[in-house]
Amino acid sequence: HGKEHRKIAIASTNIGTMYRQLELYGDAVNNFETALSIWKKIYPNGHPNQAFALFNLGLTYSKGDKKAALGYFEKALDLYRQSYGSKHPAISTVLNQIGSLKLENNLYTEALNSFQDAIISNAPSFDVQDITKNPRVNDYYNGKVLLYSLRLKAQALEARHFGKTLKMEDLKLALSTLSSCDTLIDIIRHHSSDENDKIELGESANEVYEDGVRIAQTMSEISLDFKHYREVAFYFAEKSKSAVLQESIAEAEAKSFAGIPNDLVEQEKSLKSTIAFLLQKLSQKPTPEEEKSLRESLFSINREYNVFVKRLETDYPNYFNLKFNQSAPTLQGLQKILDEKTAIISYFIADKSKRIYQFIITKKSFRIKNLALPDSFEKYTKGLSNGLLFSEMNTYLESASMLSRILIPALPGSITDLVIIPSGRLGTIPFEALFYGKNKGADYHSMPFAVKRFAISYEFSAGLLAQKLKSNSAAPALSIFLCAPVTFPAKDDLNELPGTETEVNTIANLFSEKGTSIVKYADASEDLIKSGTLSKFNYLHFATHGIVDEVDPELSRIFLQAGKKEDGNLFAGEIYNLNLNADLAVLSACQTGLGKFSKGEGVIGLSRALVYAGARNIIVSFWSVADESTSQLMTDFYKIMLKNRNQNFRETLQQAKMKMISERKYDAPYYWAPFVLIGF
Repeated sequence: HGKEHRKIAIASTNIGTMYRQLELYGDAVNNFETALSIWKKIYPNGHPNQAFALFNLGLTYSKGDKKAALGYFEKALDLYRQSYGSKHPAISTVLNQIGSLKLENNLYTEALNSFQDAIISNAPSFDVQDITKNPRVNDYYNGKVLLYSLRLKAQALEARHFGKTLKMEDLKLALSTLSSCDTLIDIIRHHSSDENDKIELGESANEVYEDGVRIAQTMSEISLDFKHYREVAFYFAEKSKSAVLQESIAEAEAKSFAGIPNDLVEQEKSLKSTIAFLLQKLSQKPTPEEEKSLRESLFSINREYNVFVKRLETDYPNYFNLKFNQSAPTLQGLQKILDEKTAIISYFIADKSKRIYQFIITKKSFRIKNLALPDSFEKYTKGLSNGLLFSEMNTYLESASMLSRILIPALPGSITDLVIIPSGRLGTIPFEALFYGKNKGADYHSMPFAVKRFAISYEFSAGLLAQKLKSNSAAPALSIFLCAPVTFPAKDDLNELPGTETEVNTIANLFSEKGTSIVKYADASEDLIKSGTLSKFNYLHFATHGIVDEVDPELSRIFLQAGKKEDGNLFAGEIYNLNLNADLAVLSACQTGLGKFSKGEGVIGLSRALVYAGARNIIVSFWSVADESTSQLMTDFYKIMLKNRNQNFRETLQQAKMKMISERKYDAPYYWAPFVLIGF
């Protein structure tokens, strides 16, 4: 094509972007300038491609020469407006960058005006210059660009409060703008049909929620209405957790329990995908004629969707309530489900401001602890896991002592049960192995493990906790399904697990023969698991190997025997499609509690898949443990459970662990700490 073809310009732009990501800014500039010169020759009267090259030069120079960056952004802005008029998401994107440069120079009012202009250029029917006003959040060309503009506006208002005005009105408007962001996130997520897109949205949404937590918590300290702002902080913290999972479960339960015909489910799916397609075409700013046609189509399909939803509300109220009326749990609602001895501790890690928040909820009280996050925090979380896994006493003691000071708050003596709602990497830490007081013990047996003071369980989010309690079965039946493949195909390169046969046999003997199904060796096949038989059992117990794929969590799996149709690998993606109705599912296997960490969703792996499939409580493990000690812990767990039917699973698991510690043979946390209960 020679040196001046449009394909060379496109390739140069892509190479320039990669160089910028590698922080090789000189090489990036050279490539963007090559692209710019080609576009100038091809389009001497200006073109959006030329504006895009100028915008990229501005982004690159913004890493150092802010004045040059502003010049390039302003040239790009002029060209975009020349090509598109006053409304286009590309114009909004440039204005966001101009506003950010002004904010860096503490030009608060100018920055706010730029962000308001960015919002206006991305909203078809909003033209209000007054920064105290925001558009309807469903009025946009590109939802993600609008989300960014609103978030930047909120940040500028917060910065103006602290840097100039100290007016409460700035913080109130910032919080109101973040509330608009929150509603917009729900709209974008609801109109997306792809789970990966939703999870990616969660990463940018998490930044909104961090800003919301910080601003609301700050306002609680300087306002007479401190209770309200504390609750707003908790609301934003909880919205950052497992939103996609909650929505998916709501949708699945709606389909399962509301008796809606399949053709209506398909019609809803079709309407949503058509809306998503039209929004995508509009975000690319077509010609005026095409835009008019697309807007008319979108107006018509949105009206059809709204009529459809109204029909659901009338004809299928259960489906409507399960799927569309998913309100975040209130503080009062959570306090209603707590007894006097139980506390919920929800953690929120603010990466940007290096803070960790603890929201501590008991039956009659609610408080927030706001602590600095040490630079070494990540190091100690890894140190704790490695110290436990490899029984490195010194590494474990140093890490546990430091983390305990940050993570275990002082609680009244009446509190004996904790429900931990972790944030980020905390989702892979066994809190039971932390200390509730200063450690003076020389051996494991005498250490003040948190498990000695508290019965602990975990939950993905407060919303999911409330959601699962709504669908709880009234009276659990004593029926158990036990599965132990024991041996595995040579291709899987897995050790045999002879202890698991003893484990499932011993557990089976604790239950009545009538409600017990036990499958071993060749009978423990994937075909059987997928046959639908599991939905009849209240307890499910899998004693087998399991692995987690942290790169692609859908490929995390439990190893079973191959059947006539299946290969014996029960993948997480397949677990989502199981129909369970279990009060408890136990994965007595290796590393089944781990998974891929995703901002805004938490740890995505086998445990998440089981919750989606319908298990109300699950026991999973963080690392591989010898099958002999595992067998003892599991057998003790069921013995205690059957003896004390009125106590909850976390107290039962606590007692089984305490028994191991007291008997000393397996008192090291390596043996008992990896097994955690997810549920209430």
